[in-house]
Amino acid sequence: MYLHIGESRIVFLEDIIGIFKLNIKDKEENTQFFALSRGSNEEGNAEQNKSFIVTKDNIYFSPISSQTLAKRKGK
Repeated sequence: MYLHIGESRIVFLEDIIGIFKLNIKDKEENTQFFALSRGSNEEGNAEQNKSFIVTKDNIYFSPISSQTLAKRKGK
């Protein structure tokens, strides 16, 4: 199964590690995580982003809220 994360992008459900609100990105621990992550960060349109999705290989930014993505994932 797939999850549509906005902007014509989809990810495999089994690859998703977590879905997070974008406002936690600026916490010190998370900035370290982003700096050390080996996956490519695809920010897209940065001012419209509301969440980020951590997968096995990448970090994706999405204009869709983390709550909406979690509901979609739960179906």
